[in-house]
Amino acid sequence: MNWMNQLRERFAGLPRWDASQITDEWFRAHFEYAADVVSHWVGDVLNLGEARLLNFGCGDGITDLALVLRHGATGIHGIDIRQEYAKLPRIAQEQLGMPRLPAALTFETIAPGAPLAGRRPLVDGIMSWSTFEHVQRGQLLPILQDLHACLRPGGYFFIQIEPLFYSPFGSHLRRYDEVPWHHLLVEEEALWEVIRTHEGPIDAAETDFGFADFGPEGYKRFVFNEYRALNRLTADELVALTAEAGFHVVRQERRHVQMSIPEALRGRYPEELLLNNEIFLLLGK
Repeated sequence: MNWMNQLRERFAGLPRWDASQITDEWFRAHFEYAADVVSHWVGDVLNLGEARLLNFGCGDGITDLALVLRHGATGIHGIDIRQEYAKLPRIAQEQLGMPRLPAALTFETIAPGAPLAGRRPLVDGIMSWSTFEHVQRGQLLPILQDLHACLRPGGYFFIQIEPLFYSPFGSHLRRYDEVPWHHLLVEEEALWEVIRTHEGPIDAAETDFGFADFGPEGYKRFVFNEYRALNRLTADELVALTAEAGFHVVRQERRHVQMSIPEALRGRYPEELLLNNEIFLLLGK
């Protein structure tokens, strides 16, 4: 069926879409901001209209969709250990009025740590948006080495992580907890009690399309388990691991928050670690 859509789009263009229909703030953030950032970093070194791209940790696929519709990408294969992308046809219809997804998009579910190299042609570019903080520590280097083997010589790999673990909201629990560095200040049981007893709506920009799968209480448990599984990766560790995997740094940017560090954390952690909340990393092979 995909080849039929490819043939149709060659002559008739992409399926119709209308961004004025967007009502969901999670969708808007990933369709606009995230896609613009990826386009800026990856599109600066690759022609998105010709490049074969791999999205490691594609999630719901909204950013991939935007790269095709708004930035002219013509070939993106998204992979993830969950099947959130299966909702994309419905989401695209609801938020953009699209009758179907573009033929440029393909998706695949993989087991955690499953090797990818050798299964598909080498890609020109790889991207990963807020994914590597969720990879188990022992799998980080093997996965990076595998992705290195998936990339053609001269290709590029873009990684973004936000929030980094030791930053004010590095717990990924800000949906429920607005206390900066709370995860570094209290025991796990006290942190869970804050989440468990939270009442009221969640910020719409923080409510992903998986929320309905769990319901309000189930979603609390889901995101708290995600917090407990975070690998606590730092920006320096990420750069070192990518070098060990064979990549070289083309460009990087580290963003910091302007906040007062609690006295209880001063001396326990370096200031740089506590204030660095995001990293953008462009790697080459």
